[in-house]
Amino acid sequence: MVVRKIVTIAGSDSLAGGGIQADLATFDEYYFQGLSVITSIVTVIDDDFTIHPVAPKLVLEQMQSIFALEDIAAVKIGLLPSQAHIELVANFLREHVQDTPTIVDPVMVFKETDDADTTKMVQAMRTNLLPIATVVTPNLPEAELLSGQPIHSSADLTNAAKQILQLGSQAVYAKGGTRLAGNQVSDVLVTQTGFEAIYTQPKLTAKTNNGAGCTLSAAIASNLGQAQPLADAVQKAQAFVHAGIAHGVPLNQSFDIGNVWQGAQRAIREGKIDEN
Repeated sequence: MVVRKIVTIAGSDSLAGGGIQADLATFDEYYFQGLSVITSIVTVIDDDFTIHPVAPKLVLEQMQSIFALEDIAAVKIGLLPSQAHIELVANFLREHVQDTPTIVDPVMVFKETDDADTTKMVQAMRTNLLPIATVVTPNLPEAELLSGQPIHSSADLTNAAKQILQLGSQAVYAKGGTRLAGNQVSDVLVTQTGFEAIYTQPKLTAKTNNGAGCTLSAAIASNLGQAQPLADAVQKAQAFVHAGIAHGVPLNQSFDIGNVWQGAQRAIREGKIDEN
């Protein structure tokens, strides 16, 4: 067995729910060697978080180090904490990475920015990052920001995904999550070839979904890195995350939400989790 390499460009989550830690844990489950470019360090205390950006110069040097290597199966992009980071990463990948699946999880944590900063970051993402993406994986609020339209139903989600698709990515996988009404989680996939599909899973009551978006995009990257068809890649990734939420990791009484566990599917296969 030849172990291939896969890259995450994202923030570090001190509690390992999402970010670099979730990505690397996911890559391990798919038998990849995970490589990482850290764009920021996120600290979480009493359910509150602070983003500490890594200097763009250091982000560039990390990318130069990694992409001097060969046999990179896929690239996953997560939290980029500023307009400068978005432009830097997009320009570097456009110049140095071709014909490699690139999954963009458009993480938008704007709690510490004003409306002007938010507008600039959304525009930078729309203009620079989305056109180089194989798949863009926005959740519902991110899809609203990128499409510029409200989403209240699966039909709205599909329309928003089609609007985002016009920004240049090869495909958009928009996640309805638990925010849409009904007993099912509905995600929608649209592609430049005209393919359109809705993927559903039963809604879960488990409060262990921190890192679900990061894990899903990392799983899609892993599946595409294994040369799986896109429709299969997203369906399997959704199932991977669903298991990770259902058998997630609680933190303590200070946190209402616990972490997705990336090892859940493996534990089920090995009989270490009783699904009954």
